[in-house]
Amino acid sequence: MAMDKTGDAIVLNRILESAVQAPFNKKLDIKIVKVQRGSVELELDTNPDLANGIGIVHGGVTASLCDSAMGFAVMTLGFFPLTVEMKLNYLLPGRIGDRLIAKGKIIKEGKSLMIVEGEIYSGEKLIVKGIGTYLAQKPKKEIE
Repeated sequence: MAMDKTGDAIVLNRILESAVQAPFNKKLDIKIVKVQRGSVELELDTNPDLANGIGIVHGGVTASLCDSAMGFAVMTLGFFPLTVEMKLNYLLPGRIGDRLIAKGKIIKEGKSLMIVEGEIYSGEKLIVKGIGTYLAQKPKKEIE
């Protein structure tokens, strides 16, 4: 597991655990696969409940997964992220039944704003490419 700026892996683990246990992330069943300082890898197994009207993974699901990956990357620095903006390019459809892998990586670590890239893969295929800006807030005292 990565450490925050203070080197406290316990605080970081609590931050990430609270994020993955958030009601919406639990509803999607997002799981943390890998964590390093400034980057994360998440996975989501798709199912028919996540389909749009034409039977592929709804774009809102992949947008949420990409936002989570980018936000979790900010968390690896010991901050809570607030999404300021994000842009996504949908390159290929996500297919129901596929396992999606989302990768978030810090591109620019500022004092209060972080620029983060996100990618979602289905197997070896890149299906979504994103970039986002996040306001980095210090953790609440009860998490520390």
